[in-house]
Amino acid sequence: MPALLVVLLACHAPTDTAGFDTGPSAVPWAADLPPLAAEIGSVRGYTPLRAIIHLHSPLSHDACDGEGYVDGAIDEACLAEEHEALCRLSVDVAFLSDHPAYAATVPWQDTLLLRGDDTPVEVDGVPVGKAIHCADGHEALWLPGFEDELMPVAIGAPALEPGPELEALYNRADTEAIAAMQAAGATVLQAHPEERSVEELARRQDDGIAGLELYNLHALLDPDEREEIFGLDPFGWLEDIAPFSDEDGTAEPDLLFLAFHQEMLPNVERWDALAARGPAVGLAGTDAHRNVLPMTLRDGERPDGFRRNMRWFSNHLLATGTDPAAAEEALANGRLYAVFEVLGTPQGLAFWYVDAAGTEHEQGGEAAAGGTLHLDCPALSPSSPRDGSGPPAITATVFLDGTAWQEGCGAWEVTEPGVYRARVDIVPTHLAGFLGEDPSPFLRPYPWIHTNPVRVTSAAAAR
Repeated sequence: MPALLVVLLACHAPTDTAGFDTGPSAVPWAADLPPLAAEIGSVRGYTPLRAIIHLHSPLSHDACDGEGYVDGAIDEACLAEEHEALCRLSVDVAFLSDHPAYAATVPWQDTLLLRGDDTPVEVDGVPVGKAIHCADGHEALWLPGFEDELMPVAIGAPALEPGPELEALYNRADTEAIAAMQAAGATVLQAHPEERSVEELARRQDDGIAGLELYNLHALLDPDEREEIFGLDPFGWLEDIAPFSDEDGTAEPDLLFLAFHQEMLPNVERWDALAARGPAVGLAGTDAHRNVLPMTLRDGERPDGFRRNMRWFSNHLLATGTDPAAAEEALANGRLYAVFEVLGTPQGLAFWYVDAAGTEHEQGGEAAAGGTLHLDCPALSPSSPRDGSGPPAITATVFLDGTAWQEGCGAWEVTEPGVYRARVDIVPTHLAGFLGEDPSPFLRPYPWIHTNPVRVTSAAAAR
């Protein structure tokens, strides 16, 4: 991919910049998030669900500082912190992804980790997850899954009994294993695609994986991957977070994410390569374990705490309902935006295609050339923090087969086949007052939103 794509490609500025900053002139920093549907309304007739994908519970061997599950006992404080985080951030659905070493060896009911007034959620009489009932009335769906070679999520009860055979299955990535995961009801995803070749990912795509991570938090912080895969200083981010992490710093600790957030180009390149071959969902993987930095920041929370990690970004599913089946259907079909919500919650974003017959196709869809591609740019939602100094600079780029094709928002005639997706970038000038004494290093363009693609075929192929 050309080096040009490493930097901001979208240089189009809206003619009415003020229209991109709705709500009060100043909103204090908020550690919590309001329910998404209430905040932004429906999106093209769909219910937006805030989803965390790739999340570890204490049943993962390396979660909770490696002490999440010891001699059959769960770290209850760590689990309670995770539950509280899901409630504080109004997460609608959490797609868990525990490592099989423990999670595949306990009874399926135990992976639900039912506590307090949690209630099991069943589909056709089979438990597939639980509902966490938050104090404010919000409900968060907890859907168990696994992560090792692959990441099958929203599994439902596996056909095999817990034990060595089931653990071995979820450590595999061959054709038969993917089929078995799908037979159990899972949507099979690929975590850490940066560690795999395009050829291997393509083989797994042919076998049935639905998509991959265009972004993974751990990969961006792991010293070896930073240096070997992304060409970054292995520990450079530790110095860059000083304004947010130092005791005498003045920057909002949650915003330390801006010290290392950037496009993960190796992942995006692999996503583009798979999308050129067939449907490939792109998602942002939180990969929260609470096991990276056991220290406390000025706000009393760890840098790697569940709330903080999940506050940074999520996936906005466009679902037909709020039940597990609707959430999984939206994920499997690519109706989602990866949103770095620490930069603000987007309102008004829409990306769709209208074919020559007037039929509308959402993200993840496929249609024939000869139609019109639409991108509506987002504004900050009313409750998004801002310091009152002015609106952010919001820009957008539409990509065709991984290369910048159009800049800005609007509608374009599509005459050639290919994979069309959009990225919205933001310069967070609206957060300058939360960025410490010298905000200038952080007033640069950041990826804010990735849409999923619309695949456009030739008219002949469509027939």
